[in-house]
Amino acid sequence: DLTLRDVQNQLKAKSHPWERAKAFDGAAPLSGFIDARGVSVKQQLKLSLAINGEIRQSGHTGLMLFPTFALIAHISQHFTLEPGDVIFTGTPAGVGPLRSGDQLLMKLGNILIAKGEVA
Repeated sequence: DLTLRDVQNQLKAKSHPWERAKAFDGAAPLSGFIDARGVSVKQQLKLSLAINGEIRQSGHTGLMLFPTFALIAHISQHFTLEPGDVIFTGTPAGVGPLRSGDQLLMKLGNILIAKGEVA
């Protein structure tokens, strides 16, 4: 997911909620979905993002603050989750600006590879 950092910083400085920095057109591009039944709970899936061929973010699911299924269980106690719902959990270190024309390559282990271009 994407964040408008300038908007976020302005809202945070005023102690305002900063959902407007996260909820804008194009803020949540999605790849194809994978069947979670094929993913082991114990597997630490590698996550990476390359921009114009340069790795900017790299990590694995074992670095998450909360284990995936514990997180889903907690969320489901407060919100109804339906098939197709998406939960955004953040990304590995290395966030930074995107520019029009940037070429993106995102990987989730050997399970999913997604390519895109910033409009």
